[in-house]
Amino acid sequence: MSGKRGPKVKLTDSERKRRKKERNATVNKCRISIGDQIERWDELKNQLAIENNAEMAKVLLDCYAEKNSRNQTTLKTNVVNNRGKFVPHGTSTPAPFKIARRDSESEISIISTDEFKKREESEISGIEDIDSVGATSSSRKISCHPFSSSFLDPFDLTVYSSEVQDDIEDAVDDDYEPSFHLSLRLDHGILPSESEDEEDEENVQETEQEVELGPNIKRLRTNDEIGTLLEDHPVFVNTQQLMELARTTVPPTCKVKGCGEIVQMNLQTVSSAVYLKWVCGKGHTANKWSSQPLLNRGLHSTDVLISAALIASGNNFQKMAMFAKFLKIPFPSQSSFCKIQRTYVLQSIDQIWEIHQNEIMNEFQGKNLVILGDGRMDSPGHSAQFCTYTFMENTTHKILHIVVMDKRMTGGKSAVLEKACFQRGLQFLLDKGLIISEIVTDAHVQVEALMKREYPHIKHSFDIWHGCKNLGKKIIQAGQEKSKRPLLQWTREIVNHFWFCADTAETEDEFIGMWLGVIHHVVNQHEWILPYRIGSKSSCMHGPLTEEREKGWLEAGSPAHVAVRDIAKDKRLLKKIPYYLNCRSTVVLENFQNLILKYSSKRHSYTPPVYKGRNIIAALDHNCNCNRDTLKNKDGSLRHQRYYSKKSGRWATYEVKKSKSYPYTEDLMRKCLENRLLDGIGMNRPVILEADDPRRISSVLAPIPPPPTSQLVAEKKSRFTEKIGD
Repeated sequence: MSGKRGPKVKLTDSERKRRKKERNATVNKCRISIGDQIERWDELKNQLAIENNAEMAKVLLDCYAEKNSRNQTTLKTNVVNNRGKFVPHGTSTPAPFKIARRDSESEISIISTDEFKKREESEISGIEDIDSVGATSSSRKISCHPFSSSFLDPFDLTVYSSEVQDDIEDAVDDDYEPSFHLSLRLDHGILPSESEDEEDEENVQETEQEVELGPNIKRLRTNDEIGTLLEDHPVFVNTQQLMELARTTVPPTCKVKGCGEIVQMNLQTVSSAVYLKWVCGKGHTANKWSSQPLLNRGLHSTDVLISAALIASGNNFQKMAMFAKFLKIPFPSQSSFCKIQRTYVLQSIDQIWEIHQNEIMNEFQGKNLVILGDGRMDSPGHSAQFCTYTFMENTTHKILHIVVMDKRMTGGKSAVLEKACFQRGLQFLLDKGLIISEIVTDAHVQVEALMKREYPHIKHSFDIWHGCKNLGKKIIQAGQEKSKRPLLQWTREIVNHFWFCADTAETEDEFIGMWLGVIHHVVNQHEWILPYRIGSKSSCMHGPLTEEREKGWLEAGSPAHVAVRDIAKDKRLLKKIPYYLNCRSTVVLENFQNLILKYSSKRHSYTPPVYKGRNIIAALDHNCNCNRDTLKNKDGSLRHQRYYSKKSGRWATYEVKKSKSYPYTEDLMRKCLENRLLDGIGMNRPVILEADDPRRISSVLAPIPPPPTSQLVAEKKSRFTEKIGD
C-alpha cells in the first residue's frame, strides 16, 4: 500500500488516458501469451503438481537448456544469431517494441513437418522423462525434448524479464514472482478500454503478495472446491483459543478404563461461538474446545463485544445480521442482542460519558464561556418523536452536554420540544458551576422569549449563518416576480454585505447605518446626504470601483430597487440587529448534527434509551476528533481537497484532516465485560424502566390505547378483496 494518504486526486480524461497508455506499455513488457495452449499448460502443471506458472516456465527452460546442450549440432541451425532470445511466429500481446531479428524467417526453423512428426513419435514425451527422473529433488536436471507434444513450442513463447514495479496495478496476478512475469490470457492480450474508471495510481498502489503454501494451506483450483468452500462457513475465533487448539492433542481412542472406543470429533454452533467436542462411541467426552472465552453463567464474550461494536460503529442489527447471514457467520439472535444492549451496553455508554463529561466540566471551571446551542429533530416535519439539543463550547468546539427528550414528556407536542430541551440543558450547565457569559442559538422565537424572561443576565446572540440564510430566502422569494427579476443577481452581494456589517460594526447604530447603505449601492449611488443613524457614515466603505462590470446596476425606483429597500428596512429584521453584533456562528455544531445521522439515522426507529445512547456515542466521536491536525504535503504546505458544489455552481476546497481515532471504543467494550462480571442476576430479568423514561408516561405514542390485533383484522376492509366465484 502506498504511503500517501488523503482523498484521491481527480484526473482529466486526457491525463487518465496518458497514464493508462504508459502503464499498459510497462505491463506489456512483463507479459507472454501462449494462446490456445493454455489447456495443455494447465494440464501439465497439475500433472506435475507445480504450484505456479513461474516454476512451470523454469521447468520448460531447464528442459530446453538441457536438450540444447546435448543436441547442439541438431539445433544449431534453429537458433537465432542473437542467442537466448526468440521472436515468435506471431504474438497477440501488444508490446511497446519488438526485438529485431538478424536472420530471415526461414533461418529460424528448417525442420520439416514430417521430420518433426517422426521425431515426436520416436522419442518419449517430456512428462515421462520428468517422471522417470523423480520429483523428490529440486536440484535435479530434467531431460526432455524441446518439441515434445507435452510442452509448448519454445518458439511460441515470448518471455520478458524485468524488475518488480510497485506502481503497476494490472501486472499482478495469483502467480506473481518477483523477477518473472507470466501472463496467461485467453483474450489475446487485449487490455481494458481506456475509458474504464481507474484509481489514481499516485494515491492507491496495491500489490498482491504471494502466500507461501504448505501442507495445510489449501488453494482453490476447481469449481468443485469453490462449491465446497461456499457450503462451509467462517466463524468468530479468538487467537488465544486457536493457539490452545493447535497445542491440544486428543488420543484416537477413549482412555476410560474398559472402553477403548474410537474418539470422533463433533462440531456445534451456539450463538456466535463454535464448540468442538471429542466423544467416543459410548458417550465418554475426551476433550472439549470453544472458539471464544465464556463469561459468568455461560454468556459468550464475543456476543457482548459484537453488541457493543455494533452500536459504537453506528450500525444496526438488521444490516449486520444480514451480512452475517450471507457469509453464514454464526451471529447472536435479535433477542440476545437486545438483552445485551439493554443490560450492559447502554449502561456502559452512560458511565463512560459521565466520566468524559466531568473531565470537560473541570477543564472549563472558572472561565467565561460562550456556548453554542442547537436542536435536532429525529424526523422532518412536525411529527418528531425525539429532540436532541447540543451545547458546545465556542473556542475548543467541545460538546459540554447533550439533552434527548421524547414528545411524551411535553404532552405529545413536538413543537415545544426544542425549548424544553434548551431549558433543561442550560440549567444543567449552570448547576455544574459553569460561568456562561453568552449563548448562541438560531432565531427560535420560544428560546428567545425564554432567555428574556428567565436568563436576562446572559447575552443571547443569533447564529449569523442562519440570519444570512433567511435573508437570502427573502431576496429569492421577492425576485420571483417578473418585474423584480434583476434583484436575483444581487442576492450574493446583499447577503455578503449583511455578514460584513455584523463582522465590522461595534454598535447597533453603526450596524444599521452600514446595512441600509445597500439601498444606495445597488443603484450606483455610493454617497448620500445624511447618515441613517447618529455616528454612522453616509457613504459606502468599499474602495474605487472598476468600470468593467458584468453585473448591471438596478434602476432607482424600479420594482427591484423597491424590493431591496423593503427588505433592508424590514422592522422585524432591524429589531433583531443586536443579536448579530458579535457575529457568532454555529457552523461546527451544524456539522455535528450531520454526524449524529451516522449513529442514529432518521430512517430507523429506536427506543428512548437506545436513541440517547447512540447520540452520546456521536458526542464522544466528535470530542475525540474535533481538534485533528491538517495533513501536510511533502513541501510542508497544508493539504487541501477540491470539490464542486452543485448548489453554488462553484469549485471550492477544504482542509484534509488526519484520520479519526476512537479511543473510547476499547473502554466501552471493557466496561461492558466488567458489568457482566459484576452482574449477579443476568439478562433474564423483568425490564424496569428508568425514572425519566417517557414510556412510563405512555407505552405508545398514540393518544389512545391500541385495541387487540384480532379486532383490527376483523374490522379491516379492503377494496381489492376479490369475491369468491368472480
